[in-house]
Amino acid sequence: MPVRRSRREFIANSLWAGAALAASACGRAGTGAPAIGPAIDRMRAGFRGNIIVPGDAGYDAARAVFWKNPLTDRRPAVIARCAGEEDVARAIELAVEQQVPLAVRGGGHSFVGWGTCDDGVVIDTSAMNAVSIDPAARIARAGAGVPTRELVAAAAPYGLVPVVGQCPGVGLAGFILGGGLGWLSGSHGAACDHLVSAEVVSADGRRLVASATEHSDLFWALRGGGGNFGVATTLTCRLYPVASVTAGTISFPLADARRAIRAFADLMEGAPDELQARAVLTRDGQPAVHINVCWTGEPGQAGGILRPLRGLGAPVRDTVQPLAAFGDTFAMSGGGVPRTYTAVKGSYLERLSPEAIDLIVDRLAEAPGSGAAIGLDHYMHGAVCRVPADATAFELRTANAVHIWVSAGWDAPGDGPASTGWIDATWEALQAHAAGRVYTNFPAAEGDEAARAAYRDNYSRLASVKRTYDPTNVFQRNHNLRS
Repeated sequence: MPVRRSRREFIANSLWAGAALAASACGRAGTGAPAIGPAIDRMRAGFRGNIIVPGDAGYDAARAVFWKNPLTDRRPAVIARCAGEEDVARAIELAVEQQVPLAVRGGGHSFVGWGTCDDGVVIDTSAMNAVSIDPAARIARAGAGVPTRELVAAAAPYGLVPVVGQCPGVGLAGFILGGGLGWLSGSHGAACDHLVSAEVVSADGRRLVASATEHSDLFWALRGGGGNFGVATTLTCRLYPVASVTAGTISFPLADARRAIRAFADLMEGAPDELQARAVLTRDGQPAVHINVCWTGEPGQAGGILRPLRGLGAPVRDTVQPLAAFGDTFAMSGGGVPRTYTAVKGSYLERLSPEAIDLIVDRLAEAPGSGAAIGLDHYMHGAVCRVPADATAFELRTANAVHIWVSAGWDAPGDGPASTGWIDATWEALQAHAAGRVYTNFPAAEGDEAARAAYRDNYSRLASVKRTYDPTNVFQRNHNLRS
């Protein structure tokens, strides 16, 4: 069913509604905004997906996001679980007409809960999960709601692998739009470097195709500029043959954290492209430093590559071995215990210096509960660092930098302030080593300063694209471009 109003009427409405959206998007009334109920009822006619509102049996499950804490515990007026582009356009129109916040969610893994909002409209793309593989062209076409694990599984029978992240449940669209780093960043670069095209519904309801030859300005911006420009509904990306994978976890007692992290830094500073690793320090479960490694070179070379780590002494765990399939890397984890509430903030290290290592170890020791963890993720080296910073909107490609996250989990609601306070204090202490930067997919805050930390030299060009495709700033739940 076509959108009921003309595009000209829709655009005109967007122009006067933009200022109201900007004012309302940060509101926290949390009532579910029943006043827009009649408009929601009108939208139901012809809506192919599922519309969920407060009072529905599945409302609380539908509004939940991965990181559950007071910041992300929002109550949308409507969750539009869209079945396709037409549903997406109708949901955008509802938010603009009613002057309420709009959030877009695939996997729901945003650290700061950008996939939800209070009293507004959530576009949930999780049902848009079709995948098709062209093995001859080595191309995948996937809906915005496809989680990482499903794209990997679809490509596996053809001996192909997409450039994806390390978490199986992360939604493909948000991951790629933020740049996209993972186990193959050293050998193949960022996920956004392998995006061929994206189908997008814009703020005025248009269906656009962005590629190197169509809307090339938007195509450039989508590769790292986040959700500022529209709702990506389908993504087409390249696939690659990966002959073998050797991966697993080498864990050391937390008492050896300084030595283990220094050895990790030494290993990665001179690492070949085929190696990627991360380190997670945790007090949960068995307190330890878990070093996850992924080697896609010749299997027989893995032992020599990892010898410096194993030379530290007997690890408490060593599961590194050849894997049957790339998808088996998803089994690697930091060994945490599930908690009722979790919170996380992302930051950045220019380099993993001795001073930064000491700070990380000391801060973990000061955490108020056992649910604390600090992760050193996406060590920057290899192919991802050889792409020019202005080739895509994702320009955070400095060699030997590390993306870092600080998290805490707790069960009793009263433990929340101490846990989040520790996260905030640790994040503040890390800024001395962060060079004012942050990875788009590891956000810590909202506002112009945070957006400039994510985009830096590409900010002005991104802002220009934003003015072209979303002049009234309908899409605000992101590292928002305001000028």
